[in-house]
Amino acid sequence: MAALEELQERWRYLYQEYLPALAAAKDTAQKQWTVHLDHCFARIVLDNAIGVDSPWTEKIKSPAIKNMTATQLQSAIDLAEKLATGEANLFELDQKSLQLRGKKEKKRKADDASGKVPTPKKSKKDATVSSYFLPSPKSPPGQKEEKDNAPDETLPKLPVKSDVDMSVQLKRIEDSSITAFRKQTLSMLCQIPRGRYSTYGAMADWISNNSHKTCARAVGNAMRNNPFAPEVPCHRILAGDGSLGGFKGSWGEEGKYAMLKHDLLREEGVRFDSKGKVKGPPFRDFT
Repeated sequence: MAALEELQERWRYLYQEYLPALAAAKDTAQKQWTVHLDHCFARIVLDNAIGVDSPWTEKIKSPAIKNMTATQLQSAIDLAEKLATGEANLFELDQKSLQLRGKKEKKRKADDASGKVPTPKKSKKDATVSSYFLPSPKSPPGQKEEKDNAPDETLPKLPVKSDVDMSVQLKRIEDSSITAFRKQTLSMLCQIPRGRYSTYGAMADWISNNSHKTCARAVGNAMRNNPFAPEVPCHRILAGDGSLGGFKGSWGEEGKYAMLKHDLLREEGVRFDSKGKVKGPPFRDFT
């Protein structure tokens, strides 16, 4: 893939998938996620990184992704990554974007007496971002839903096959329309042997050392809604501390689908100790 195409793919992933996923998970990188939709993130980043003193549409033709130079793409990527890490303030950049467009500024909801910022309402768009393995913030004490502990007759029965032909799965991934980064992470899953596990961090380390800089959260987000499960074994990815990690949008031992993930791993030979930590080292021999 040419350098320009790689930058375009990275930019598309950041504004279409990564930032909306962080917003839906209420990631602590931003005190308040004032927008949640991909086109809103694109507007904010492009106005500030490309437009600077005017809307980006006055600097380049639409669609931006096809008309930006490599330098402009890199500027957009850098600012999007700063939003993801909290180095840039989403609210302030949104205000500047609105000012450039001559629109009325949004009023930030004032903190109440307790100092807490009101939680923005979820939209239908947010609901679609829930992930297979999206790292989720820990639930505040006392706010866990009771239904997570209740029997669920609708739990999916995912068969685990011992004779999965990974070459077939790799072809399915390659022929799909998912982003290049998602193809990379899902293809790496096919290398993890039955009876072994790996971690988000181990995958991120390998990608950073051999392809491009990334992080464990980005890897988890890229594996969301794995369309090839369970043959492409995303259930073999655990948290960096050896705990269960995420599964189908829920997190940890209290998650709704924790039992299902344990069943899949147990059937393959992965074992946990009495404290809920996996036994043995993670698989890192990716190629």
